[in-house]
Amino acid sequence: MKIAVLCSGRLAMPALKKLIEDGRVCAIGVPAEKEEAIQVCKPLATQHNIPLHLFKKKEFAEQLGNWYRTFTPAAVFVITFPYRIPASALALPQFGFINIHYGLLPEMRGADPIFESIRLQKSTAGVTAHIMDSDLDTGPIILRKEINLPPHFTYGMLSAQLAYQAIELCEKIIQAIESNNALDAVAQDSSKANYYGKINSSEVQLRWQSMDSAQLLALINACNPASKTGVPATINGWTIGVCCAAPVSLTGDLSSYSPGDILVADLQNGMLVLTKDGLALKLEVVYTEEGYFPGYVLSNFGIGPGMRFTDNNPE
Repeated sequence: MKIAVLCSGRLAMPALKKLIEDGRVCAIGVPAEKEEAIQVCKPLATQHNIPLHLFKKKEFAEQLGNWYRTFTPAAVFVITFPYRIPASALALPQFGFINIHYGLLPEMRGADPIFESIRLQKSTAGVTAHIMDSDLDTGPIILRKEINLPPHFTYGMLSAQLAYQAIELCEKIIQAIESNNALDAVAQDSSKANYYGKINSSEVQLRWQSMDSAQLLALINACNPASKTGVPATINGWTIGVCCAAPVSLTGDLSSYSPGDILVADLQNGMLVLTKDGLALKLEVVYTEEGYFPGYVLSNFGIGPGMRFTDNNPE
């Protein structure tokens, strides 16, 4: 059985490489504007003598039809591909377009379920394979693989876990087709469905007065390393980025302090910032235009105890 693969990011690479190693891939397609994907896929395609096609968004519908008719794969695996598959193309392959979605469906529909799973403090995450239909992330489910999501997991850590879980799903799908010449798929339960659209940039910032320590940490972890400059936090009119933080329990009387207050900033203790639930966040790594530093180094810029992080856009 031969398949074609549409992909656009590093998240797809473990599954793509395994499919290529198994001799399954007859063609690869990536968006023409995704330079990183091209740089990764081109050597693989060249090494294994697999045609690599660069799709242009404005011409995608026509190009996709021609591409399919050239190679006639039994199925097309869609792995982190940003263009919407035209409805006219969905029925072309015998076993359809199969989307590898890096989130649990139907609960985590949307463009970035990895980010949302961490930000929303879900206890589980996973990968779902489903047959694509004319809507987004709504097609019948073939397989789901669920894993535990520890609260300390970052975007990068979860991405790595799920990227390798996807290999298993792809292999099982191919085995099912070759064994039964069919795919068993179950309609999604729409009563459990949630769709998470692209998050507004104003929501991606640390609000010390309205978010508790778990919410603050979840947002920081969800952006690490997706946001290279961390999550914005404002103090004295200056915005820095918090890239990594850790919770710290406190003792003593804190009644004179408010959420966002810097409690200490030194080499021994680091920079500790009070949260609304009475804990502190230790700012392990922060970003400024001058570079990446442990939080306590901000004292060299005049930022220290007695100062308070404020909310730009309080809820």
